[in-house]
Parts: sequence; C-alpha cells; structure tokens
Amino acid sequence: MFLGISMWSFEKEAFAGKMSVADFIRYASGEGYDAVELLDCFWKEAEEEIDAAIKLAGECGIRIGCYSIGNDFAVADENERAKQVEYVKRGILAASRLGAPVLRVFGGSPKEGVSYEDALPWIVEGFRACRDLAGEKNVVMAMENHGTLSGSWKQVLEIAEKVDSTHFGATADFGNFLLVDEAPLDAVKGVLPCLKHIHCKDFRPTPEGEERFYPALSGKRFSGCALGEGVVGVGEILSFLKQGGCKAMISIEYEGLEPASEGVPKSRKYVGEIMG
Repeated sequence: MFLGISMWSFEKEAFAGKMSVADFIRYASGEGYDAVELLDCFWKEAEEEIDAAIKLAGECGIRIGCYSIGNDFAVADENERAKQVEYVKRGILAASRLGAPVLRVFGGSPKEGVSYEDALPWIVEGFRACRDLAGEKNVVMAMENHGTLSGSWKQVLEIAEKVDSTHFGATADFGNFLLVDEAPLDAVKGVLPCLKHIHCKDFRPTPEGEERFYPALSGKRFSGCALGEGVVGVGEILSFLKQGGCKAMISIEYEGLEPASEGVPKSRKYVGEIMG
C-alpha cells in the first residue's frame, strides 16, 4: 500500500476558490504523501490545468495515483447513457495523460422507480463499452460503492464479474458501506478479489442538532470525521489490508465537520502510524 490523499478532502475550500489543483498538489507534497487523487470537478480550464498538474507533480516528486469522475449509467434513456460512455472514455484519456493508473468511476445514482435490477444491465453495458479503451491506455476503471443503488459489496462484485475485464474493479470506500448497513471490514473482504483503489474515510453517528449528515438505509445518520474517531473501524481494515499485502493506493478522503485544516492532518497521522 502507498499513502495518498483525495482533493475531495478539501472540497469546501476548492469550490470556494480558496484552493486550486496546483495548491493541492503542493500541499500534498509538502505533507509527505506518496500520491494525489485529482477530480475532474475541480478543473476550471481543464486542458491548461492538466498540463500544469503533470509538470508540477513531476517537480514536486509526487505521483498522480488516481483520477476521479462522476459518471452515472443508471438512466433509462439510451442516448443519455451513450453520453455517459463518452464521458468515461474522456476520463480514461485524461487519466492516461496524467499518468494515473486508476480512474475512479461510479455505477449510478438512485432515482425514483429505478431499482438495482433495472440499472444493472445499463451499468454493465456502459463499462463494457469502455473496457477496450481502458485496456489500450492501461487504465483501470475502479467503481466506488457510492450511494444506495450500487453500494453493497455484493453489487460491486457482481458488476465487476459481469464487466469481465482486467481493467475494471472496485474502489472500496470504507465509510460508504455503513450507508447500506454493511460492516465495513466484512465488505472490504467481500470486494477484495477485485480491489483496485481505496477511499479511506471514517463516519460517526451524527451529533445532536447537526443538520449535515448522510442517511443510511436503516435510517441511521452518519457524519464524517477524522480517521480513527468514528465507527468504521479504519485501523482494523488497514491492518487487514497491510497483512494481506495489498498494493492499492490508500487515498484519504476526509468529509468531517471540522475544518479540513484540522481533520486532514489528524487523519494523516492516524494512517501513518498504522502503515508504518
């Protein structure tokens, strides 16, 4: 395993214009991370910034370990799904250009009247349409357990098996498994056969009076927190992966209520102590 950080950890700062991609790369390098995870939603002028990010990462001696996009194949309209295929293909090309071996992707977002059984063939078809390009560019599409439509480990594994490509697998988001009422360690073990990327995230029960939260299928409410301060069992999961010789990037994805300037360093320290 090697330690990275997702720019999503600073999403409030980035969307407010207080942190650019270049600022983030410099920050990660200065804090001793091995790699960064960049997201397409933070580009302002993508063409120019991609070239600048490649140059800056080289100067800073840090890898671009993952590039993340926000596709959605869970749509009934065939033309809309075709647009999503083209979007994922552009993501593959951008990841290849950045030197990122992994492209984080989604299956699809929940919608009224659309079940997992409805969306499954659309998701599989979408990724199959991209797998040849992914193989050509040597980029692995790693689908995250995101949301409640394709968020369980069995769903992720089923999709990976049906896409049937060495350039497709799973991004295991530790915290998101709680939102579909799964024990995170058991779920990580479930997707281990196709694990390609890791979002290291912790949740805790939402504090009394807090209006920002993530609802689980059970009705429980969770809020983000610094790694090691929640109920995910991050330390146990990382120790399991370390003992098993996992080679994937551990990408810290902080979504806590306290400022990232406080929560991210605490998370970095916690993971560093476990990884050694």
